Amino acid sequence: MIWFVTLTASLAQGVRGRVVDVNKSPIPGATVVVMSSNVGATTDADGTYSLRLQPGTYSLRVSFVGYDSQTVPVTVQAGETAVADVSLAETASKLGELVVIGSRAATARTNIQTTVPVDVISTKEIKNFSQVDLGQVLNFVAPSFNSNRQTVTDGTDHIDPASLRGLGPDQTLVLVNGKRRHTSSLVNINGSVGRGAVGTDMNVIPVAAVERIEVLRDGAAAQYGSDAIAGVINVVLKKNYQGLTASLMTGGSFTNMTYQTPNIAGGTDNHSVSLHDGRVFQFDISKGFRLGSRGFLTVSGQVVDRERTNRSGEDNAPTIYLGASGGFPATTALPAAQRPQLLADDATLVRQRGYDRRNMVVGNSSARNYGVFANGSVPLGQRSELYFTGGVTSRSGTGYGNNRIPVSRTQQPLTADGTLYYPDGFLPAIKATIGDQSLLAGFKTKFGQWNMDLSNTFGRNQFRFDVENSANASLPNSSTPQTAFYAGTLSFDQNTTNLDFSRLYERAGSIRSLNLAFGGEFRRDHFVIEPGEVNSYSGDPNKRVPLAPLSLTGTSPGTTTPLPGAQVFPGYQPDFAVDKSRTNVSLYGDVEGELFNRLLLDVAGRYENYSDFGSALTGKLATRLRLSDAFNLRGAISTGFRAPSLHQRYFQNISTQFVSGNPSNTLTVNNDNPIARNVIGVDALRAEKSVNYTLGLTGRIGRSFTFTVDAYQIDITDRIVYSGGFNRTLLGFGANDYPGVNLVRFFANAANTRTRGIDIVGTERVTLGAARLSVSLAMNFNKNLVTGINSTPLIDNPANNEGKGGNPDNWFKNILFDRQQRGYIESFLPRDKQNLIVDFTLGKFNANLRMARFGKAQFLTNADPYAKDASGNYYNSQFARDANGTPYIDQTYSPVVYTDLTLGYGLTKQLTLQVGANNLFDVYPDQIYLDPRNALGSVDYNSGRDQSNRSRFLYGSNQGGFNGHFLFGRLSFSM
Repeated sequence: MIWFVTLTASLAQGVRGRVVDVNKSPIPGATVVVMSSNVGATTDADGTYSLRLQPGTYSLRVSFVGYDSQTVPVTVQAGETAVADVSLAETASKLGELVVIGSRAATARTNIQTTVPVDVISTKEIKNFSQVDLGQVLNFVAPSFNSNRQTVTDGTDHIDPASLRGLGPDQTLVLVNGKRRHTSSLVNINGSVGRGAVGTDMNVIPVAAVERIEVLRDGAAAQYGSDAIAGVINVVLKKNYQGLTASLMTGGSFTNMTYQTPNIAGGTDNHSVSLHDGRVFQFDISKGFRLGSRGFLTVSGQVVDRERTNRSGEDNAPTIYLGASGGFPATTALPAAQRPQLLADDATLVRQRGYDRRNMVVGNSSARNYGVFANGSVPLGQRSELYFTGGVTSRSGTGYGNNRIPVSRTQQPLTADGTLYYPDGFLPAIKATIGDQSLLAGFKTKFGQWNMDLSNTFGRNQFRFDVENSANASLPNSSTPQTAFYAGTLSFDQNTTNLDFSRLYERAGSIRSLNLAFGGEFRRDHFVIEPGEVNSYSGDPNKRVPLAPLSLTGTSPGTTTPLPGAQVFPGYQPDFAVDKSRTNVSLYGDVEGELFNRLLLDVAGRYENYSDFGSALTGKLATRLRLSDAFNLRGAISTGFRAPSLHQRYFQNISTQFVSGNPSNTLTVNNDNPIARNVIGVDALRAEKSVNYTLGLTGRIGRSFTFTVDAYQIDITDRIVYSGGFNRTLLGFGANDYPGVNLVRFFANAANTRTRGIDIVGTERVTLGAARLSVSLAMNFNKNLVTGINSTPLIDNPANNEGKGGNPDNWFKNILFDRQQRGYIESFLPRDKQNLIVDFTLGKFNANLRMARFGKAQFLTNADPYAKDASGNYYNSQFARDANGTPYIDQTYSPVVYTDLTLGYGLTKQLTLQVGANNLFDVYPDQIYLDPRNALGSVDYNSGRDQSNRSRFLYGSNQGGFNGHFLFGRLSFSM
């Protein structure tokens, strides 16, 4: 069919031609529009275009971002094809990319002319590689942005937490076409980046719908409101687009995973596993339509089908069928001298049943994503316009939890005769169903010289949890137990109404381009937790189940209490159901102008009032001094805030979190819960506040080299964090209080932080004969530091700390914000990141090389390995140490470099073929430390000695992932 369309276009009467720059190099993607009509086309990789037209005289408008547009006349004769070649000259701003974010002025400036740093990521950069999600695209293009896929983290397996400048997912505001985008309904509570935060799911926006992405790397709460502490990401959708583009991409991981494990003889075993998984199929399409003579409509859709990946190691639990869960029984039940026989008996059962110790899925979850977005505008006369944007996305996927081995009797369902329903254990799964809908409608008009913009934006996100291949061990024994459960649904919706006014004065005395802007916003947030079915969370608190035998012929040595709720994800209980909302009213003002043709100033202020926690006033002063025609000095100082999300205020649940390789049911209580308020003494949540400083130098050297260097400091007070786990015994729970719950966590304004860093971006574009070469190098160096802990009198009470004595890990002030929580902020993300992108074009051939370097990162364990008792002995003596006493568990991961290569060729004017490889050299990050004392067959086993979860987790996900070599092919069509 594509061949037929191509042939038909080439034979029809009309006009054809080639669009080039002044060096005769082709300009792919240029827009050619027949004036006063809805007929148009875009140029292919060779810069050529063709239009089918009836005989007559026409005016063609040819344009491309960064070039001066041209209008050329053309006459079409009957039965003939006219030729109209066009040469476009670069505008002075081409190499800087035009942007408008960060300013209320409508004046487009380049990113070396703005008062604050802005990155512009074009469609070409988005589509040249194999990433099909916006979050992953940004992760490998923008050095100050991190968004890594998580694994075995419940709902976070399906929504990637993102970080800008090392801050939390909820400290970056996401806009679509300059309007606030709603956040996800999911709050991250498992062990991942952004723990305790609520981010925006950018992956629901089809890549095909995006024209460019603008990343504002500066505090902007005074301009755009809450959440913009780290900066703003503005996704600009296609507009005034004509023609049809579509692409089909498929690929998969072809990797050789090598790793080492310790053996019982004191050496190491080398492993090499050849893997082919993670197949990705993606199809997207975008079609532009004319609405009347000046209106437009662009409809874009995307289908992504992604298989799971698995990079797990083998379970080194000492026993699978006999003994205790993930370790040995206490010596009172089994003397240490009998452990060798227990290991031998269990090994016999492992061989007889053919048990595979690679019993987990550690990698990308599977996902199937369908999304459609529409973006359009309809003029109303010469001074008014209706505009609209709408999107609907549906995504479903499956992620996996920790494998429940047969010996884990608190988790195993029993048949009617008391035997295990899953005799070889089971791997429970969480099936996520995510729905996302948004609608933006607005009206723009002019009253004299004043511009008015009235808009309303509605967005909703739902996250449904279903548990599969699971069980509720606390239900009555049955030969046909329930294995699938509906565990509940999270929902969040937001409605935002904006009214904005602005006016541009070309001259106001000595001030040029004076822009005045003011306006207001009304927003309503709404958060809902819908409980799951009864069997997903309930159970018999008095039920007892037999422990596993201690020998091949032995009987159970006793009984234990099974954990209530569906394994892997207990459902939301009715007591935790939530239906809460709040409103927010804000007013802002913004003045921007250039003095003496040299000094650009921008002053902004914003007042916000929330119905649930009060008001906030923020301000910003930004400036750019033109030192010369080539160099600019810029800087900004601003205050910011982030209102506590409704999720953080009201979320409650019980989840299964694994601690040192063993399951522990964790109760998360909301801020109003008596446990948080009365037992622990936590205050009501309040807004985070920040002060942001930026100072930078930008410029152009020669004809085509541009650079920006920006240093920054962000001070945040009252930062909201997800606490450490308070043991039920420490909190004084009775035997019947919260059956099955081991730990309690909550949200609190517990930390003050300081972030310092520097961003460096340089770009060079040159012409090499008939070829074009573009080179871009971007670097970020970042340091986060916790500068203070905000506690409560109860938590600081010496009776709950030093007065308790014993291991400091059990002191309240250390549990509130433990070492691991501090590590997630200070060291878990790479301290630096660099991106090098090289784009080479020669005729119909195009090559793209990208190298992303993720700097070193460090993991900190929550148990303090340095704490000593009065005799100088370590409290946590389970950790191995080097000769200096440094624990291996506080592991520092070396920098890792990923290299991506894509080769493209224009088969015809309409068809382009690309083939490529991500992670060309099949690089993996450093392996997680495995304690040699936990080698398979050890009689001295302790799963808490390292962070490998019984050696099943081999790599961390904080340095770009660990899926290895990925090959892909893409076929693109445009007309």
